[in-house]
Amino acid sequence: MRKLKALGLNSSGLKTFFECNIRSILIYGAPAWFTILTQQSKDKLERIQRTATRVIYPDLPYEDRLSSLNVPSLCDFIFSICANHFKKVEADKQHPLFTRIIYNNCKRSSRCNTIFRPSIVKTKKRSLSFFQFFMTFFNNERVFTR
Repeated sequence: MRKLKALGLNSSGLKTFFECNIRSILIYGAPAWFTILTQQSKDKLERIQRTATRVIYPDLPYEDRLSSLNVPSLCDFIFSICANHFKKVEADKQHPLFTRIIYNNCKRSSRCNTIFRPSIVKTKKRSLSFFQFFMTFFNNERVFTR
């Protein structure tokens, strides 16, 4: 990106290059691996975006660079991709991954089928898996009904 900037590419072109060539590689397969990353790994990913945006706007702080480029932080962007993927799987009963979502018949309300996270997960890695994580996340946010 520094060479492109030295060749005279404007900030809009640098942003497009970043989104198409760098961020697309960083987020490839994100639903499969994002929920099991440690905070240190997430910080390393964010550092790549921080460096790329510094090339475009070297004099601004990171948050200002993100708002100027109209780009969310990388971890927020990946999280939204994962959440949208989960919602897509949850909404389509014919989706091959739909059977991975666990439902429970809830008798205490008029809403019969609610999503839930099993109380016992045998391994820590399994508790951080994509489906377990988002079942818990969306269960806390709202109740899915069928």
